[in-house]
Amino acid sequence: MYCKTRLHLTQQDFMFISKTIGTTEKNQTAILKLSDDVEATTELLHHNSLFPQIISSSSMTTVSPWLYFYEMVYHALKTKHLEDDDLVDYVSSVCVDFSQSDILWHFASASGEKMIYIVDMLQVMKDLKEVQQYYMHQYIGNVSLFLTGFFPDLIFQRNKRKGAPSFDYYESVGQTEFEAAAQSSLLYEADASPVLFKLAEYFTDVRSAINVYVDSYLSLHSQKSVLKRIDRQSATLDEESFRELVKL
Repeated sequence: MYCKTRLHLTQQDFMFISKTIGTTEKNQTAILKLSDDVEATTELLHHNSLFPQIISSSSMTTVSPWLYFYEMVYHALKTKHLEDDDLVDYVSSVCVDFSQSDILWHFASASGEKMIYIVDMLQVMKDLKEVQQYYMHQYIGNVSLFLTGFFPDLIFQRNKRKGAPSFDYYESVGQTEFEAAAQSSLLYEADASPVLFKLAEYFTDVRSAINVYVDSYLSLHSQKSVLKRIDRQSATLDEESFRELVKL
């Protein structure tokens, strides 16, 4: 079992879960007692009433980013029939890690200058030890997924205006790097191995599912860019994802 996000859920998260799905005080108390049971917690997180309650204006500030992103990613991947809990856990942890810090700037070049370009990370790869290469492959895959998932308009418009790397480039890199990480994951992080193989195989499906939910539930866009966003959506989302976006 790959379990990172679920282990970070707070007591306040469990209070929120218990009040949302517990129909009686006895039920709520019983739910609180499950906080140390990962399998039981996972079942609770599948409850359909949690995400609608989380995204209500009164609840957004009462839950941790771990619970918020787990629920968002779970429901997003469910539209693609990819709601495997270990995959959801991994992707939601990537969302939390990148959204909370300057982790995109984490790797520095030998000269000490900050470095965020994927091509620079790929060039560094040959100078790393095998275990470092594994984590770099994984990191580059994570970067590709986060950028395409949360900032698709930035990538799409920069490609159109400046000839910057396209969606196809980021998706190809993400798939390749997750595949490379998966191949050696049994040596360094066995629990992540099945997840990494799935991300390599279903990168585009995961990315597009996140796009739909980011477009629908997170305010990352200027209202002035509505037409540009529609242009990007029509160019980068498959028909199934586009229908899901309209439905939401």
